[in-house]
This record gives sequence, structure tokens and C-alpha cells, in this order.
Amino acid sequence: MKAFLEIKDGAQAGQKVEIARLGSYTIGRRSANDLKIAEEGISRKHCRIDCDGEFYWLVDCDSRNGTRVNGRKIARTLLYNGDAIQIAHVRLVFLLEEEEMPKEPEDY
Repeated sequence: MKAFLEIKDGAQAGQKVEIARLGSYTIGRRSANDLKIAEEGISRKHCRIDCDGEFYWLVDCDSRNGTRVNGRKIARTLLYNGDAIQIAHVRLVFLLEEEEMPKEPEDY
């Protein structure tokens, strides 16, 4: 299963970025983040998405303006397909896509 963030607002609106299957994926203003969003109200390291190979967790990194999922302020929460993430005035949508299984050869 592949995971993506679709950016809905700001200068990067319309972009869709893939999230790594293992480890942490950081989001914030600093260029050292995996996803840099240079918008007002976003902290240098605002939040991160942690993946253990099976589940994706959104974690707020003590940001000044907080992180919301589906309108609810969070410290840490499990992400589901279609969840709306709000970071300052920028909206992101978390998307999960099933990877297509290869078909068996016809002569198998």
C-alpha cells in the first residue's frame, strides 16, 4: 500500500507527494524537512508522519499553531484514507492507494 499527501492550499496546491513506508516523514518550514511548506503560521518542524510498515501516525512536533485532523486538534493520531490534515491555513489530504498485485502468467 502506498501513502500520499495531496496539498490543497498555498503555493504548492495540487502537488501530491509520496510518504515513505518506514520511518518518519517530517513537514514544516525548514528545508531539512521531507515536505517543506514555506507558509505563514507553519513551524520550522511542524509535524511528522511515522510509519511502522503497517500503520501511519500523525504526530504534532509541539508546533505553535497546532495540527488538526478532520477538524480536531491532535498530539498524535492514527491516519486513515481521506483524512483532512490542517497545518496553519494549509490543508492536506492523506491518501492510501492499494498497490496492484501482479497477475500470474497465463501458462502458470
